[in-house]
Amino acid sequence: MEKTAIVGLFGAAVALLGVGFIARRPQALPVHVVAVAHSAPPASAKPDTLVDALVPDRPMRLDESRVEPADWVNARPGFQYSRSAAERGGVEPCATQAVDTSVFADWTPLGKGRFIAPRDFGLDAQGRFELVIHLHGDEPIRRELVKSGARFVLYTLTLGPSQSYAPVLNGAGSFRAIVAEIEQTMSKRAGRAARVGHVALSAWSAGFVGIEAALSQPESKDVDAVVLIDGLHAPRNDAAAFKAQLQPFVDYAKRAAAGEKLLFISHSSIDPPDFASTTECAHYLVSALGARPQPVERQDPLGLELVESFSRGNLYVRGYAGNDKADHCAQLAVLRDVYAALQRHWQG
Repeated sequence: MEKTAIVGLFGAAVALLGVGFIARRPQALPVHVVAVAHSAPPASAKPDTLVDALVPDRPMRLDESRVEPADWVNARPGFQYSRSAAERGGVEPCATQAVDTSVFADWTPLGKGRFIAPRDFGLDAQGRFELVIHLHGDEPIRRELVKSGARFVLYTLTLGPSQSYAPVLNGAGSFRAIVAEIEQTMSKRAGRAARVGHVALSAWSAGFVGIEAALSQPESKDVDAVVLIDGLHAPRNDAAAFKAQLQPFVDYAKRAAAGEKLLFISHSSIDPPDFASTTECAHYLVSALGARPQPVERQDPLGLELVESFSRGNLYVRGYAGNDKADHCAQLAVLRDVYAALQRHWQG
């Protein structure tokens, strides 16, 4: 199956849920790699409790009673249910949720996409700022950035269901053009030279295809971190195409596991009929490292139910229950933890 077909199918599937999507490719910059410190379990921790290196103050419980499929790599997602709004504490994950954004300036439109920056610009003594380039989603992403407490500059680009991110972010120089435009605007407003220090590529849903495109570019060597929220997909019935589409992520995962980069991947239990689910793709990626995720239990924001976890170095893979629209939208709440960890990562 062609990559564009996957994007179209995924967009159609999400449209059925009442949400719009699509995506394709970025590029890169100079970067400083700093390993995230992995907290040791407190002495009083229970034997079945696991400290989450990404969120040390919210441990997970190891679910030793769960029976996993023998062929866990190729198995279709389990956990085929979805919590109601009442079960989520009255929250509807896909609805607009108010948040105080006063610490950030208003959105600034660019030639393509737009960005927000802290009101004090968030520049260090050398005039550098941290940048997250996010594909697919605007207001919910700003909400999660605010909740994370991180002080990044956030660029977002959202296209319609029938559009692809590939023409925007595929090709030498396209990523740098976005960065240059942000730097110029920041410099003008701050009254001093402003330059990107670290950069992360972040995507929700079909925005992952843009990240795939970016990782296929030579400039990807300079991308410090990648964040994929419930979007890693590939063809299901074409083994060669499946592996080819996931190879850039496997390569980046190996570098993250070695501490050179940071990669976070989350997946729901949504089971698309025509292409491999985010669960299957995440499992393939972990298996490519000769490992497997652990079955765990934890309740996360917006009614998310964590069911599996894998960490190695700066690679983090988290799997959640849920197979419906609300579960897909709720995945965005993971960003508040990831962005907070990313800020710690960049600050050393």
